[in-house]
Amino acid sequence: MRIKYLFGPLFVIFSLTNLVCEAKFVGDSPTKSAKVCTKEEPPESSYLNLTNDIQRYAKKFIGIRYKRGGKTSKGFDCSGFVGYVFKKFDMKLGACCTEMYKLGYNIETKEALAGDLIFFRRGKSNKSGISHIGIVLESNAKGLKFIHSATSKGVTISYLNDPYFSAHFVGVKRVIDSFKQECP
Repeated sequence: MRIKYLFGPLFVIFSLTNLVCEAKFVGDSPTKSAKVCTKEEPPESSYLNLTNDIQRYAKKFIGIRYKRGGKTSKGFDCSGFVGYVFKKFDMKLGACCTEMYKLGYNIETKEALAGDLIFFRRGKSNKSGISHIGIVLESNAKGLKFIHSATSKGVTISYLNDPYFSAHFVGVKRVIDSFKQECP
């Protein structure tokens, strides 16, 4: 969608879909273009397209075996899987789930969106460190659905309302917003 404004000889086109502003001189002046980076929020459809792409890509690995320290499609551990998926979309998250937990910001479970990261701890105590991570796929009637690499099943889809996961749940974080293209 483009919105056009005419200010004297300066013709400005704001491109909402590309988050770019082009300025052109019309009339006797030569035509000039300038690209300007803005810090506006991306259109909702752009965000949804990205999260849908992340979901589709992650689901391609369902059934790939678990491999401790694995970061390739030959075998993944939990953080290796999440990092591999996000790297495809030019988002480097870190080497382990504790590093990934430091990124982004907390989201209420009921507000989780596809592409958010979901974290778990080893023990049931709050003192237990972060030990597992997955990617939120959706929230539906069965609860929060996520994809992860589990030691017993490899890359699989699970639900937060599963007794094991609900007992070890730490929280959900949104990291995609942290990787928006910054202005130079």
